[in-house]
Amino acid sequence: MQANTKQLIADKFSAMARQRSVDRITVKNLVEACGISRQTFYYHFQDITDVIEWSVRRASERTLRESVTAATPREALERFIASASEHGPLLMRLLSSQRREEVEQIMTDSVRGYLRELFLVKAPKLSARTSMGDMETALDFLAFGITGILLKNCLSGEVDAPALADRLLRLITGEMFSPEK
Repeated sequence: MQANTKQLIADKFSAMARQRSVDRITVKNLVEACGISRQTFYYHFQDITDVIEWSVRRASERTLRESVTAATPREALERFIASASEHGPLLMRLLSSQRREEVEQIMTDSVRGYLRELFLVKAPKLSARTSMGDMETALDFLAFGITGILLKNCLSGEVDAPALADRLLRLITGEMFSPEK
């Protein structure tokens, strides 16, 4: 029941955020919409930002599960981009709220965690031969860059997931800047 209650709260928040300003959604609104007590809400979440973070983390975990079954790294990236673009309208609302900085940080952390797990599963040899410092720097660089690109593309509403995945993969692998053979 606990996971169901958490999901119920997250789903109600998402539905409310699609219809009105995120800044106007309160714990009181959520508990009324969910038919639960404030105590139940605070048992599961600390505040509204915690709801957003949990929701983003869950979406990232789902996308990771789908991505690791992809045949190629390009296909894995494409699935990730498509998932992010699906949530474009909600992202727009979250980013136009007073919680913008928190939302950007949550997204960056989510992308970083996603990439870390994807590298461990899809490129274990790369992960094994790269120093921890180099891996951390690469993950930070990629997480901030990919988050920025996703925000720019998702907010414009024009995301060509296969093309963007191809560009990102060529950038990540260095192929984009390699001299032609």
